[in-house]
Amino acid sequence: MQHKLLTILSICLIGIAVSCNNSKKQDETDPVSDSSLLVNEPSSGVADSADRKYIADMVIAFIKAYNERDNAKIKSFINTDAGLMIIHRPGAMDWFEKVSVLDFNKPIPSYYPYASAENNYSVEYDVAPTFDCSLEKWSKEGLIIDLTTQTNFLGPIAVSLKEFDDVELDPDYEAQIELAEKDSYRVVLTTKTPLIFHVKQIDNSWYVTILDRGYADCGA
Repeated sequence: MQHKLLTILSICLIGIAVSCNNSKKQDETDPVSDSSLLVNEPSSGVADSADRKYIADMVIAFIKAYNERDNAKIKSFINTDAGLMIIHRPGAMDWFEKVSVLDFNKPIPSYYPYASAENNYSVEYDVAPTFDCSLEKWSKEGLIIDLTTQTNFLGPIAVSLKEFDDVELDPDYEAQIELAEKDSYRVVLTTKTPLIFHVKQIDNSWYVTILDRGYADCGA
């Protein structure tokens, strides 16, 4: 009986190890998938149309300031404590950096300028679309605000970064990640160079807490 239990335990451990290993690999022929990063949990706090209208207006205002490359206006959308987490992909894996301002003359990463996100889309509320690298196509096009999915992008990136001896994360990085991402809403604008960011309510005001420049980057 004991031998049988040990055998079952060994099989389970092997399964977990394989699953973890596979989650780190991305087949370039498959769509960019968030299956390991998105947790489908109902989001509360945006129940009525007035709240949605406020978020939509804020999102449109941010995109306008972004297209006008207005550093000062963009700064008003960044919370002093949360900052702005910028996700990017310098190689085969994602990284993130926390900044207090968005400088259009010094993009992050330096080789990837902040491109125009001019568009004629109207705001839609739906699950954030995914991008298929093999087809170079979005599952849905438009300006989509996802109010139903709790994301978990920064945590797994931090876990991966900690595996490298030459990468140092702030001692309180876990708190910073939670402040930036927990209860945030993902916004996807499927322009030629997509604009993807997260908005979150902090102390009764709304801010942009994450700028995702790594998603849909299929070059790595």
